[in-house]
Amino acid sequence: MKTINNAMLLKCTTGLLFLILFASACRPSLNTSGTLNNIVASKTDTNNPKDSSKINNTSSSNSAVSDTLSWCDTLEQSSERKIIVCFEKIGNTVKADTIGIIDVNPAALYTATLIDTSIQKKLAYRVAILLPFMSKGFQPAPTAEIPSRSIKAVEFYEGVLMALDSLKAEGVSLFVNVFDSQRDSNTIKDVFNKRAFQEADLIVGPLNSSLTKLVADYAKNNGKAMISPFNTREDLAFDNPYFIQVNPTFKVHSDLIIQQMYRLERNKDHIKNPLDKNFFVLGMQQDSLRIEQLQQSYAAHNNDQDVRMSQLILNNPTIDIETLQPKLDKSKLNIILIPSYQNEGFVYNALREIQKLVDKVEPEKGYQIALIGMDRWRYYSRINFEYFESMNLHFSSPFYIDLDDEAVQHFKSDYKAVYGIGTRQFGIIGFDVMLFFGRMMHQYGSNFQAHLWKQKTNYKHTKFQFEADYIQLPAIDAANPSSRAIFRNYENKFLHFLQFKNYRLNPVN
Repeated sequence: MKTINNAMLLKCTTGLLFLILFASACRPSLNTSGTLNNIVASKTDTNNPKDSSKINNTSSSNSAVSDTLSWCDTLEQSSERKIIVCFEKIGNTVKADTIGIIDVNPAALYTATLIDTSIQKKLAYRVAILLPFMSKGFQPAPTAEIPSRSIKAVEFYEGVLMALDSLKAEGVSLFVNVFDSQRDSNTIKDVFNKRAFQEADLIVGPLNSSLTKLVADYAKNNGKAMISPFNTREDLAFDNPYFIQVNPTFKVHSDLIIQQMYRLERNKDHIKNPLDKNFFVLGMQQDSLRIEQLQQSYAAHNNDQDVRMSQLILNNPTIDIETLQPKLDKSKLNIILIPSYQNEGFVYNALREIQKLVDKVEPEKGYQIALIGMDRWRYYSRINFEYFESMNLHFSSPFYIDLDDEAVQHFKSDYKAVYGIGTRQFGIIGFDVMLFFGRMMHQYGSNFQAHLWKQKTNYKHTKFQFEADYIQLPAIDAANPSSRAIFRNYENKFLHFLQFKNYRLNPVN
């Protein structure tokens, strides 16, 4: 693909006759009507431009003079590809030269906020990092430890700094400005007025949801790409092609869980896997939205909006085996989905009671269990890993690193050499996020989000697989009975599906 640069634009302007319509014709447009821009050129008498009869009367007698006309136009090869062609007419001969190809992001066709899909490169790009360092409230402690409220931001930024070194070695030039959000909306609004922020080509952060919505609106109104590295909420953007969500929403988790649960098997390899499965959803009232999303994904998977899994929703964290047992089937593999993550006590109680139904000595005589939980369970302190092992725990996660991978080991070694401590999750995420999007800007320019769909790349903790996400709006009225899909934003659709086996987490292939 050729890049539309200054040399090519200069080529568009050559010729003895400059067309007034050149400026709009040479510039890539998002017109998707399928018709060419009309370009009209004529030669007029400079003494009497209104009188064209002289031209017609004398044109046949002029023998040696040839006029050269040059113009360019954007032609639609298809709904997702445009080509920029420059024409040159010398006498009766017309020459055409394709100077650029524009692959249009399909999502741009379905969003009201039009985005420029041309590749506009710069020698260097400006990046604004907006994170809650909470520097105003920082008071050095005797141990010189980072305050707990700042750890996530600091570790993420440490990873970003390492990525900037890697990008510099690759020839990517970035000017980075760092701002402390202070977890405060007024502070954010003050940042909006700073010139360094206004000139940014890319915004990274903030972290908490309420401020993310505020910055997302700013990014949309000012046409700046914005990266949300951690938020999973679906209501932070609407018709916003500048908002890029790295952490998948629960809908993505839910769809993957439903797909994978049909593939689950018994925990013991020597036991023949049953053909039949019993699906059961367990949770508390505070998990109702997640449970409903799982039911919707289950119905969509079965192409039947009325089908539902058996479920039990409790009002308090107390649970006993007599409540659970009627929901299970001893002749089937019981796949229990527990989408709870806020109440560790409830999860502990549920697993303790389910564990009573598992026969660890003679597994074939007890209930056959496969448990699907939440990513956050790996950080719980009360739950014995024996529960995870005996109940065949699985969960979806945006984060997994292969500790045996040589590149991961090399990164961890470099990180410790720089910062004196071992890297944790947020540092790896910061490194991957900055490295990926720095490369995207270097390859596709400041409006790289229009080209995200072209890249599906594995990094240390995840695979970046961005797709356009849509909100399904209900029918307006009886005259318009069909639901409508409205563009929301770009979202990473990749998740790991992990299994706790042999007392460690392993990806399920």
